Amino acid sequence: MSDPSEEHEEQQIVFDDNEESFINLNEAVEVEVNDDDVPMDDDDDDDDDEVEENPDAPASNMEEQPDMSIQTITSHNSSSVYTVASHYDHSTNCLSIITGGGDDKAFLHKLDNNNAVATVLLAHAHTDSVSSVASNEKYISEDLTKTPKYIAVGAYDGSIVLYNPDSGEKIKVLDGPTDVEFVSFHPKGGSVSYRYSYHVQ
Repeated sequence: MSDPSEEHEEQQIVFDDNEESFINLNEAVEVEVNDDDVPMDDDDDDDDDEVEENPDAPASNMEEQPDMSIQTITSHNSSSVYTVASHYDHSTNCLSIITGGGDDKAFLHKLDNNNAVATVLLAHAHTDSVSSVASNEKYISEDLTKTPKYIAVGAYDGSIVLYNPDSGEKIKVLDGPTDVEFVSFHPKGGSVSYRYSYHVQ
């Protein structure tokens, strides 16, 4: 009578890394795995191993790239920037950039042909992060009496504030019932919406 352990050893499959191997369906065994018992991969350990293997290697695999930007705007300082909108005015050759961030502020930046930046802090004192900004300038006609130019600034404090994009002057404050996650203008140019729509008279 044969030893059962010897039969088990004969049934074990040994794989050679250099050869293709196939498993017969009759030899497959279903194994239950409890996800709670499986430790998470620690990518930091792999990074540490690489450093130990090659201590002279640079700290990052990415090469430092030269700064090729035309202009850097740092009005929000170290705070996160949550939203950016822009409009290029062909008549004045000026790029307007509106930004809003986690510092509860919005800024209007004007970039001219010489890449000089003039920055205006948009005056409304928000009490929460500025989440969305928009401009209606691409929708307006030459007759500004029909639809004036507007910048809209929305924030998590529930307010939408309209400004004059040429001067940065505050025009109107619209108080919404909840956080403003986005603002946009209707293509007719005079309506700004976020969950609700307001028409500016």
